[in-house]
Amino acid sequence: MKKIILILCLVFVGSSSFAVIRPLKKRNHKVNKLLKQIVAFPDFKTAGFAFYAVDINSGEAIAAVNQDMALKPASTQKLLTTATILELLGPDYQFETALEYTGEIDTINNLLQGDIIIKGGGDPSLGSKYFDSTYKRQFLIDWTHAVKALGIDSISGRIISDARIFTWDIVPPGWSWQNMGNYFGAGACGLSIYDNYYTIFFNSGSLPGNEVKIVSSLPQIPGLIFDNAVTSDSISYDNTNIFGAPYSYSRDIRGQIPLNKNDFKVKGSMPDPALIAAQHLDSMLAEINIGIQMPATTKRLLQKEGLSGEISGKTIYTTRSPMLTDIIAQTNTHSINLFAEHFLIQSGIKLGAAPEPVSSADSVLSFWTRNGMDTQGLSLHDGSGLSHYNAITPGQMVYLLKYMKLNSKYFDEFYNSMSIAGKTGTLENMFRGSIAEGKLRAKSGTISRAKAYAGYVTSVSGREIVFSMVVNNFSCKSSEARAKLEQLMIALAEFNK
Repeated sequence: MKKIILILCLVFVGSSSFAVIRPLKKRNHKVNKLLKQIVAFPDFKTAGFAFYAVDINSGEAIAAVNQDMALKPASTQKLLTTATILELLGPDYQFETALEYTGEIDTINNLLQGDIIIKGGGDPSLGSKYFDSTYKRQFLIDWTHAVKALGIDSISGRIISDARIFTWDIVPPGWSWQNMGNYFGAGACGLSIYDNYYTIFFNSGSLPGNEVKIVSSLPQIPGLIFDNAVTSDSISYDNTNIFGAPYSYSRDIRGQIPLNKNDFKVKGSMPDPALIAAQHLDSMLAEINIGIQMPATTKRLLQKEGLSGEISGKTIYTTRSPMLTDIIAQTNTHSINLFAEHFLIQSGIKLGAAPEPVSSADSVLSFWTRNGMDTQGLSLHDGSGLSHYNAITPGQMVYLLKYMKLNSKYFDEFYNSMSIAGKTGTLENMFRGSIAEGKLRAKSGTISRAKAYAGYVTSVSGREIVFSMVVNNFSCKSSEARAKLEQLMIALAEFNK
């Protein structure tokens, strides 16, 4: 019996991502020396700092500091979110949006006696700027042609968007008021459109404190009202914030933009993407002289009016998204919060959870617990890492990255979704001229007073190293914190033990 237990233990210890981590015998190396300097860095005195680096193949821990400390991961959390959806749906999965009609077609009078329904499938990429196949309004042109092909010139009902694949709670409850009105705070809607943001164009004055004029905004959002208190200032960047809740058409804009600018762009989150989709299809049909008797609306608004009766529709066109692997690549390379929030809820749906952020986050946590991760201290409040309530340890992040390398069928897709040091995405302007350039793949993370990196690097000695590092509540500039962590990643690339 003892012999059987020993064999089972050896099998467990030797199995891929569950292998025991052993400390490196030779500890007097550059990474550890640099870690000591960073821990002693005065501006990290009040900070939480944690670091973990492991040789994937040998199972040796290269270096570790507070690897079990749970800290805000910022956008490195997208690695957990994208790994989950990739494992659940596979790289070739495509989201679908269906165009349907209800009622009957009167062929004598060329009249649809019913409604046109846009049935959202939770596609994050509809009309997105990030893909050639979705850019601009091609999906609207396709839908317009599909309606025209019915042989009608009028509709007795209206255009109705149905976004009920997700709940109406499109913004995670842990997001701050400062975030949710800005483009990076756009929440996941069951019928998202144009990356769920609009652009405001400003003209600024020549003196600090001058009032700034709003020239226009695109795309057109009927009923959107701005309370504009933006002023000109001697700065070179956008220092504005847009405040506003989901489904609210009142937006307060505060802050400053640079002097002497024409058409200076500031981006905000759409109040109701599903309604905008219906309104834009309504306008496109009007342009080809198809008359629509009633104004565009959504199932949410009809439900509020007590008019949520169900009538099955006939599908006349289906819009398919790019493949999941392509959306994940954009998500991690360019750190797109909206896509990550969609992935969180889609993962929840696949796992049997309610299609909203809180339940979906709980289901993702359970998924990784079942897959062997020690999730003690891990706290998920969104998919993107924007919430300050999120917490992940470097040990958990390293487990995730090892799991994807050693256990996942889709490691190549996952690995290729990350930015390349000195070459692409959020790492494009880092590591230039260093040994790490082109040899390191990672996801960066930045929110207020939090900086993080996690990924893979091949050292000069040929070691395949997986790493995670995060610092919270530092007292220096974000760029200075980034420089410290960049030094650590370069030291891993230079590792020669």
